[in-house]
Amino acid sequence: MPSRPELFTKQTTVHRGKTVSTLAFSIEYQAYVEQLKTMPKKVAIVPNEYEGRPDLIANDAYGTPSLWWVINLSNNVFDELLDLKAGTQIVIPQI
Repeated sequence: MPSRPELFTKQTTVHRGKTVSTLAFSIEYQAYVEQLKTMPKKVAIVPNEYEGRPDLIANDAYGTPSLWWVINLSNNVFDELLDLKAGTQIVIPQI
């Protein structure tokens, strides 16, 4: 099985008529990602019922499941079932 960095070298060039680089690497997105690094964070432990579910974690933390990607990005989650196992320590940015 390839390592994680090898998997990230592949990019989809088009999504819904726009290139992924246009959607994912806009100046606004890059600025937000940089801000995530310096935002205050809480440390949490993934409970059994939230294993593999960043949407449920985001719903509890932010009041909406649509911010699941903030949880994933802040914790370098690649595979939610492997990286968000029950008992795993994670950080939750205070956005």
